[in-house]
Amino acid sequence: MLSFANPWGLLALLAVPAILAIHLYRRRFPRLVVAGAFLWAGETEVRDAGRTRDRLPITATLLLELLAAILLALVLSQPRFGASGRVAHLVAVLDDTASMSATLSENGTVGDAAVEELEKRMKLLGRRAVLSVITTGARPALLVGPAASWDESEERLKAWKPRATSHDPAAAWDLALQLAGDEGRLLFLTDRLPAEDAPLPKGFEVVSHGRPTANVSLTAPRWRFDPTTGRGTVSLRVYRVASSAAKVVLTGTAAGRTVFTRELDLAANGSTPIEFEVPGGLGRLTISATSADDALSTDNSVTLVEPQRRAVHVAISLPEGHAAIRPLQRAFAQFPDVETSPVETADLVVAPGGTLPEANPDLWWLGIGPLPPLNENAEPTDLAGPFVIDKRDPVTDGVTLDGVVWGGVQDASLSATPLISAGRFPLLSRLDGTPTHAYLLNIDFARSNLADGPDWPILMANLINAVRDDRPGLRRWNYRSGETIAMRSPASAAGGAATLTLVGPEGERPVARARTVEIAPPSVPGVYAIRDGETTLGSFAVNFQDDAESDLTTRRPGDRKPADDLVARGVTPDTMYSWPMLAAILCVLGAVIGDWYVLRRRHHP
Repeated sequence: MLSFANPWGLLALLAVPAILAIHLYRRRFPRLVVAGAFLWAGETEVRDAGRTRDRLPITATLLLELLAAILLALVLSQPRFGASGRVAHLVAVLDDTASMSATLSENGTVGDAAVEELEKRMKLLGRRAVLSVITTGARPALLVGPAASWDESEERLKAWKPRATSHDPAAAWDLALQLAGDEGRLLFLTDRLPAEDAPLPKGFEVVSHGRPTANVSLTAPRWRFDPTTGRGTVSLRVYRVASSAAKVVLTGTAAGRTVFTRELDLAANGSTPIEFEVPGGLGRLTISATSADDALSTDNSVTLVEPQRRAVHVAISLPEGHAAIRPLQRAFAQFPDVETSPVETADLVVAPGGTLPEANPDLWWLGIGPLPPLNENAEPTDLAGPFVIDKRDPVTDGVTLDGVVWGGVQDASLSATPLISAGRFPLLSRLDGTPTHAYLLNIDFARSNLADGPDWPILMANLINAVRDDRPGLRRWNYRSGETIAMRSPASAAGGAATLTLVGPEGERPVARARTVEIAPPSVPGVYAIRDGETTLGSFAVNFQDDAESDLTTRRPGDRKPADDLVARGVTPDTMYSWPMLAAILCVLGAVIGDWYVLRRRHHP
């Protein structure tokens, strides 16, 4: 059956009637032989009133021009005869999780075995077969293709390094189904077979190259800074995921020197918590675990960036003898990174509730009652609940108010959003209409037991953490894969270019400049830096941590054929440079050159 890859190219056949019309209506004069040009005067020339239709002359020029027009139309329309123009199309989905990097043997990893499987399949499909490869992930990516040859695909496949945390491959399956349509073969390469009752996409073949192997992983690393001693404490947990015990050597290095070394005896499928005291000023610390039978290197090493002290400066500007001063001092004393300061340099100001804060977007303000009554005859109210708590605000996180008597409540006329309320009374509110982060406590501590229960230190800890998070700089310095990085831009970075620059193992990429900068989770573990031009605003580390990917004992090899027998018809390559098309182009050039040669001989006998 004849078909055309580009039917619009047949419009070029309109040149055939145009050529015929030109030759049909062309004026022709017989050749006359005269003795001299002086006998051929201008007044002897007779002009016709117009062109008249004559017999169509069948000349070599006409035939060559018609041949060139027809062949050119065929070249543009790209005819296909039956299925001869179709080639096999393999659409493969590669599992991009970190466990695909597990070592199988000296020959390579599970990922290498998956690439070898692709090469074998492409050889079986033939030299002209094409390949499309999609990697799984929260956002599936097209690694190869669409419809690329093996020569074009091989280099990119060999450079592929799986290292993602656990995720659902369904999004990549959907993309593969769209890419394959009714013409491609579908293949999913992984290191574990889905459960027998797990639904699989229609037409997918699943091949697993996983093997049950032992592994050692490091998880939950944390570096804490003690401002009183100037030293730090590093803690983590070492996991042994295997059916046998093993010795593990834990080593910490910084700037090329060894900070600590410890040998551990780990039981089968056991874990051990480890804690080290490290000196301050290291800047960066890399901790690695080595074992004789460790199969996955992605999770046996972590790099930590030394945390910086982010002290919160608090000014208590309550009048002397105020009932809230002692509860405030007792709560703030529990936080080693809280310092008292004058109001002018404070990050958080605690003031009487009857006043209003200054308009300052960098300032946090807490007003504490008792509030002045709205009228002289108003009496304060003591409330024992029930309390309505808005958990959407981080300041109220973990607050329950069980057994609390909230005393000295007054009617308030300020425009505010209640966070804690009882009946018609707002007890803790966030003030509206001011750029300041302002909160109001409608309470009289002389008549309340709030300060004696567990909710008071929780409330103050939440407030201090919110103030600290709003200070310029990174909120944290060490993250696990998949976490969003947040940073408050310093005032010095308010101007400049529209974007900042994130520099790390992935290279450089722009980051939108804002008061609070949020960076999407980097896909590659390592140390990153946020730069504003040549100035480094902060550095942080991202480490791989995923217990499901570290457990290699559940990996199994296997092959699951498609549940239904779909016939892949193949795909037609979108190219006009096939051998028939090249031959037609050469014929067009030959016809044009032949026409030129005939006309040249006619005018130059």
